[in-house]
Amino acid sequence: MNSDRFKNSGFAKLYLWTTKAKYTMGIFFVAFVMFYLLFGLISDGPAISLDFFTAIQMVFACFFIGIAQQVILPVEKLNRTRCVLWVASGVLITLAFGLGFGWFRHFPRWCFIVFLLIMAAAMMAMILSYYLELHRETKRLNRGLTAFQKQRPKREG
Repeated sequence: MNSDRFKNSGFAKLYLWTTKAKYTMGIFFVAFVMFYLLFGLISDGPAISLDFFTAIQMVFACFFIGIAQQVILPVEKLNRTRCVLWVASGVLITLAFGLGFGWFRHFPRWCFIVFLLIMAAAMMAMILSYYLELHRETKRLNRGLTAFQKQRPKREG
């Protein structure tokens, strides 16, 4: 009995909600780091590596992007307006952190612009995965419903 109460508690709901945000945070943190280091490798500036404090800043930026996704674009409320709002919020978060902490101050200007475009494209790709997941789930549920309806005896009346 206590187990069911815990599974449906406010803590359990918040925990799952935050976990979904952390999945997005992790995906974007890997992308932030990889592209930041890639730009450091290919740009004409000095050799750039990622320092600890920039990495921590990127973790927080990515966490805010994940939280924004959970607030603005939960999978059950997927629509065009929410998609645009989430991508815009992610770009604004990245822009604010990038400019505020000077992530790209040693890079040519085009690096930060391309970084923002790549992150926006990554967010759109994540939205596409939501859409495809919902489409597949709907088909699966409809097949299950059809099978269930075929099994039930028809009632007279």
